[in-house]
Amino acid sequence: MDNLKDFFAYLNQSLSSDVSYNDLANLCLTLFCTISILPEKFHNVILNKENLAIIFSKIAKEKNIPSYSPTSSFYGASFHNSHDKGHWLEVMASVLKLSNEPNTKEAKKLLISSDQI
Repeated sequence: MDNLKDFFAYLNQSLSSDVSYNDLANLCLTLFCTISILPEKFHNVILNKENLAIIFSKIAKEKNIPSYSPTSSFYGASFHNSHDKGHWLEVMASVLKLSNEPNTKEAKKLLISSDQI
C-alpha cells in the first residue's frame, strides 16, 4: 500500500492546482492503458482500475475539479460525481465502450520526469 501512497503523492505533486478535468481524464485513461509514461520506480505499482479510480477521485477532490464537469459526458462519465471512484471507473470504461484513445503525449507533459523526483 505504501507504493500506492507514494504514487498518489507523485501524481498530486506533478499536477498543477489548476489542472483541467480533460487533462485529468486523459491522464487516467493513459495510465489505464499504459504505464510507460511513468518513472521506472512506479512500474511495479499495481495500477488496476480500482486503484486508479480511488487515486483519481482523491486528486479530483484535492484539485477542486468540478463535481460534474460539462465535458465528462465525452468520457461516458456523467452519472457519478468526479470526486467518487465510480466516475473514474466510467472514464476508464470509455476506452472499451466509446473507443476513446488517450493522448499519451499530452498526459506525459503533466508528469514530473524521473530525474526530478
